[in-house]
Amino acid sequence: MAAKRILLIEDEPGAREALTSLLAEEGYVVCAAATGARGLAELESFHPDTVVCDFRLPDTDGLQILRHVRRTAAWDVCFIVVTAGCGGEEAEHRLEREADFFFRKPIDLPRLCSALADATEPGGGCLAVGS
Repeated sequence: MAAKRILLIEDEPGAREALTSLLAEEGYVVCAAATGARGLAELESFHPDTVVCDFRLPDTDGLQILRHVRRTAAWDVCFIVVTAGCGGEEAEHRLEREADFFFRKPIDLPRLCSALADATEPGGGCLAVGS
């Protein structure tokens, strides 16, 4: 079975490096980006199974990235949003409805790994294209 591919979009260097290492140790192939624009530039060429995206990015927010991925990816992509706070209760409810998984920081790493395992299983927690 091929390793699952994760596009990690996280602007904080320490968090990006730590998550990249953790995910690689779990057997995932990881492409890390520090901005939304860079992450979207990697989307087509890297072809991830899952996107793990911080909500607050220097050039956009995770909801905009999520919606772009849902509109443009021609394959099933699981989308996980992580945030330390995203601007209020309504924004959080919107993320919970639109993202496959939603985590608040600090990330519970065992729960993240469980969500990733669930999302990459056939029929797991990931939404199909057009869902």
